[in-house]
Amino acid sequence: MNKAINIFNRIIAFCLFVAALVVIAVSSVTTIYYDMHYDVDWPQYGKENIPVLILLLCVVLGVFFAIYKKNLFERCRLFWIIGLVFICSYCLMLVLAIHPQAVNDSKTLDDIINRFMEGDYASLTDKGGYLFTWPFQLGYVLFGQWMHTLFGPSNYFAWDMVQLLSVLVTVFLIYRITWEIFEDRTVCGIVGLLSVGALFFYNYVTYIYGDILSMAPQTIALYMMILFVKREKVRYGVISGLCIAFAIMIKTNCEITLIALVMVLIGSAFGGAKAGRDMKRRLAVRIGIAVFMLAAVSAVNTAVDLYFCNLTGLEEIPAGNPAFAHIAMGLQESDLEDGWYNGYNYEVFAANDYDSEATRAAALENIKETLSDFAKRPLHGARFLVRKFTTQWADSVCISTHNLDLVSRHVENQPPLCNFLVFGQGSQILIWIMNVYMPVCYIGVAICLFGILRGRKASAGEMLLLILIFGGIVFHEFWEGSSRYTMRYYIYYLPCGAYGIRALLGWGMGRLKGRSR
Repeated sequence: MNKAINIFNRIIAFCLFVAALVVIAVSSVTTIYYDMHYDVDWPQYGKENIPVLILLLCVVLGVFFAIYKKNLFERCRLFWIIGLVFICSYCLMLVLAIHPQAVNDSKTLDDIINRFMEGDYASLTDKGGYLFTWPFQLGYVLFGQWMHTLFGPSNYFAWDMVQLLSVLVTVFLIYRITWEIFEDRTVCGIVGLLSVGALFFYNYVTYIYGDILSMAPQTIALYMMILFVKREKVRYGVISGLCIAFAIMIKTNCEITLIALVMVLIGSAFGGAKAGRDMKRRLAVRIGIAVFMLAAVSAVNTAVDLYFCNLTGLEEIPAGNPAFAHIAMGLQESDLEDGWYNGYNYEVFAANDYDSEATRAAALENIKETLSDFAKRPLHGARFLVRKFTTQWADSVCISTHNLDLVSRHVENQPPLCNFLVFGQGSQILIWIMNVYMPVCYIGVAICLFGILRGRKASAGEMLLLILIFGGIVFHEFWEGSSRYTMRYYIYYLPCGAYGIRALLGWGMGRLKGRSR
């Protein structure tokens, strides 16, 4: 069984290694940007300034090397504090300078929450209403009702502060996860400094939606699972299950994390020194925890549905728009960007009179037609999938600069700092920081993954992150595409990126000492 697990780990590492090389190659020659004042996510492509990129890349790595040479990364807690202080300051600056507003789906949901609090449930009860179409958002609406009760209607500043807390918890736990995985103070120091550049994640503190809000409970679930597989204490597994259930309530995409958690949970029973002595007990405990996790998710979903049934008088929650409509859209070519949102999921649901089964059949037929066309034109199909991958994963800003534009444009008399950061030269500075950050991080990731391919044994905690990221890549190859979705996986690459940078700096130090002899 251990041999099979090692083979599986190497397959995951190989796929992610190839993906990392593609991202490095594409992001080094092409830059993705978004024109201002557009309401849709429409990525534009331009040539990267390669000499400037290489120069800045060398400067950044030179700074890392200078710190490494003086053994300062050993003081990892100092870099953790620096990272968290910077993140808090940067996010507060964005919130206070931009005065972000709810937009698009988040604005629709904010209005729905306010109407629900007034007793108007038409969005859920009327055919074609937003929640009638997307009932998976009910968990987010319930959370919004709690926010409404605590802070009043449409208190966007309160939402931003809760999101800031989620960001800080997420990043701090990434520091802790790095220690639990590698137990190397230098790697932990590097991840602290590396976290300072992850602006693609911090920019979303201004985007009121489930993406950031779900990250804290999701990361707690990951951290607790890593502690469980290392320490064999059931309470960690229980906490992991409760946290992932709450995360899924807010953002159903967290189900990908649930799958990764269960895979690593069960797989860890077959590894380690204790595996041969008490395999049956270890496996039984893990199966029990897995059952508890699945039951917790089911119980939370059922409780949410029962609450809204009692609230609205419905006998059952509408089935809504089926997942196949999203998949069909995710495989379509589009005038904006292939595989991204083009309105098909709404159109097919309306065309079938908001009937879930009829819509499911229509979407399935569309999927079959698309796959049949890909089978007849395999190179075209492969080109579509590669392009869809790169538009999502090689976007260094993850649409975050476009979203800063969206959340700030409807506020009158914005201060000069807002105009500088969102529409002026400051925006270009932020973009360049993220353009440089992506190859720095992915070079470290590629080195880390290459080590696994060469025989380095990856821990269960490391594989948990890698399986999660791999699951995100596969899921969004077929689901609705957007580089906004990828940022929630990109941030979990930081521990691997730090480990790879540590290996690169160690190699450079060895070469330097060799020449000095």
